[in-house]
Amino acid sequence: MTWLTATLAAFAVYRIARMVAEEDGPAFVFKRLRDAHTNDKRSFDVGLRCAYCIGFWVALPITVLLCVAGGWDIWLWPIWWLGLSGAAAKIHEYWNTKR
Repeated sequence: MTWLTATLAAFAVYRIARMVAEEDGPAFVFKRLRDAHTNDKRSFDVGLRCAYCIGFWVALPITVLLCVAGGWDIWLWPIWWLGLSGAAAKIHEYWNTKR
């Protein structure tokens, strides 16, 4: 069942990253967050508009959750983290080429 959990986690990371980086969100919460951080000289502000950046950081708490509560091997957390963020990046690339 690990492959199914990993697949669903990768899609969850992608969805969260896309919502924050590109979509308005409910009650424009993500749009307001991006509009509040418009300085192109700060890495945090630039990162809020980057689905790859957000996916990298969102994959970390999801990996920790799945290692602690989901039964994933705790010693492999760096591989799970980078794997989830990489899978989300590939999903993002695939989605952008299909438009």
